[in-house]
Parts: sequence; structure tokens; C-alpha cells
Amino acid sequence: MKLKIMLIQIVLLLPFLGFAQKEKKGHYIIHGQIDSMPRGKQYVYLSSIVRDQELHTDSVLMKDGKFTFRGMVDEPCMVNIFINIPGRKYPATMKLFLENAKINLRATWDKSAHEYVKNLKITGSKVHEENEDLFDGAMKRSGRDKIREAYLEAEKRRDTAQMQALTRANRSALDLYTKEINNWIAANPHSFATLRYKSMIIPSDEAGLDKFEAELGQMDSVLRSSFLAHTIYANINEQRSRLKIAPGTMAIDFVQPDKDGKLVRLSDYRGKYVFVDFWASWCVPCRAENPHVVKAYNDFHKKGLEVLSVSVDDKREAWLKAVEQDQLPWTQVSDLKGWENSAGRTYLIKSIPANFLIDPSGKIIASGLRGDMLHKELERLFGNID
Repeated sequence: MKLKIMLIQIVLLLPFLGFAQKEKKGHYIIHGQIDSMPRGKQYVYLSSIVRDQELHTDSVLMKDGKFTFRGMVDEPCMVNIFINIPGRKYPATMKLFLENAKINLRATWDKSAHEYVKNLKITGSKVHEENEDLFDGAMKRSGRDKIREAYLEAEKRRDTAQMQALTRANRSALDLYTKEINNWIAANPHSFATLRYKSMIIPSDEAGLDKFEAELGQMDSVLRSSFLAHTIYANINEQRSRLKIAPGTMAIDFVQPDKDGKLVRLSDYRGKYVFVDFWASWCVPCRAENPHVVKAYNDFHKKGLEVLSVSVDDKREAWLKAVEQDQLPWTQVSDLKGWENSAGRTYLIKSIPANFLIDPSGKIIASGLRGDMLHKELERLFGNID
């Protein structure tokens, strides 16, 4: 049986037609064989996250340990092939870097193995082999694979001293592992495996982002037009946006209506310390955090602290009811657009509670203050409570 693959919006496809035309010349076919597989009907599943960011799952019936998947991908992508096991919380899983090619997978079923399968061998996919050479090769060349095996054995014996020694050895081998990774990347700048690795290491500072983007610009044009590259560039832009709201930067002004429709601006609080709190009535962690904010407000308001709460609710009644229930005495604002709240979008709010502490000059001095962390930061600013 096969779950229907959702249609990709044509507007999303347009920037990548060059890559898609090259890859769509063929389909993939995966011939799998698992030796020593117990007899009986058993489904095998192939799951992947594709361009629409939805999880897609294909499944086939395995017979005598053999199975075949057929399909097509726009570009190489990492997928999981897994088998559910009755009585076990997690399935037996095998990872594969999939591309449009004839691929052979072979493994041995062994319940004593960590993933219930061992001796996994995948051939026919060049990008899988490159990815394996990049990561598994670096593990072997640095000796970390042997350290990991020894650690698992020591863990079975509950040999704490040996586990601690192996942990120290692993830290020492990490430098060599990193060097091996960097050497491979330098030698294979136009590999899709290199592009995937780069997607995992987006720099956090502006100088690093500039250098990183320049390196991407030197890659093959087909790679640069891939969906993965598109995702990387989007992540670079998001990181640059995050740097604009990091502690030490000037807070970006916004305007939102309060419960009476009066427009309130963040800049109205210039000259005071203000704690900007993003929350919602339906958010359980937010509601649990509100008592901490109330206590902070009661303890430090007379010393100069203001609180401005921005709700990402989309229902006015639920928002105001929660304000009343939690007895929040400070100014509450919301444009009632849910996750599309304009202030939330400015501050890249993707999960709540989220908050920013801003000083009288309008500079962000802290963010993500929860529970006692908020109280301790305010004591640092205002001194202990009298």
C-alpha cells in the first residue's frame, strides 16, 4: 500500500526546474534483502520528508526477507527504511541516502544488534556512498568507531571506570574526526553529501555567515539550485534576522492594539526597563510561567520594571479570559492573528513562551528568561528586594 504523495505547489517548484529536469530522467528502485528474517508476513516502510515538509511513507510486503521499492525523487534525500517490531517501542531502522538509481540493500536480522539489523550494505547510490565515506569514513579514520563499540560493551558490563576512560578518549579523537570531515569536504566541494553537511552547520555570527555563503556560491550550479540549497539560504537569512534581535542589539519597534483597541508601541517604553512576553491563552507552559512574571512585576515594578505581553491568540474571548484568570495587571496587546502576529513575526517567534528584556535605551539585554532566571536577572539590575 502507498500513501498518496501530496502535490507540490508549482510556485515552489519553479526555482528548481533545472535540477529537477536532470534528476527526473529516471526513477529509483531499491532491491532489499534481509538475511535470517523470521518467516511470516512483514511490511517494510520507507519514509522521507520532501519539499512540502510533510512526512511521506511508502510500504511494501516483504517475502522471504526480500522487498522492492520503486519511485522517484526530485533530488537526493535521506530516508529511513524501517520494520515495526511487536513489543518493541522503536522499529528496526536503516538509513539510506536515496537518489534515482538502481540500489541494492542487504543486511542480516539479529535481535541482539542495536537496531535489530547488522552488516548493512548499500550499493548503487553514489551519493549514499559519498555520504558514508564522509561520516563513517571519518569515524573509522579517527578511531571513534572502535571507541564507540568498546563503550557499548563496557556499558553492558556496567564498567563505569572503563566508560569514563572511553569518554575521555572520545573527546581526544573528536579533533581528528573534525579534521577528517574538513579534509573530505575540501576534497569534494561539489558532492551532494558536502551540501548536506553544510546544511547542518549554519554559522551563528555575521562573519561566519558571509564566509559560508561565499563557499556555497562556489559550488556547482546544479547543487545551488537544489531544494536543499534553497533551505540553507533560507536558514542563513533567518540566522541573520536572529542576530538583529540578539542581546546587545537595539530592539525593533512594533505596534499592537490593546484590549480597548488603543495602539501601543514598544518605543512607548523607552526610558524604562521592559519585559516583553510572548504568550497565548491556550499555551500550557505560558500559563504555568505567568505566576513567575506576576511575582517579578510585583517585586520590581516600583523599581522601574514594566511588562508588555503580546498574545499570539486568534480568539479575543479566550485571550481576555486568560488575562483575567491569571490576574495579569500590566498592558496586554494582540492583533489576534495567531502565529501571524506581526510583532511575533518581527521577533521570529515560533514557539512560546518567549521573551526579551529591554533596557531604558531600547537595547535587548537578555532573552528566554524563565522561572527563577527572570528573578535573578532582575535582582542583578535592580538589587535585592527590600
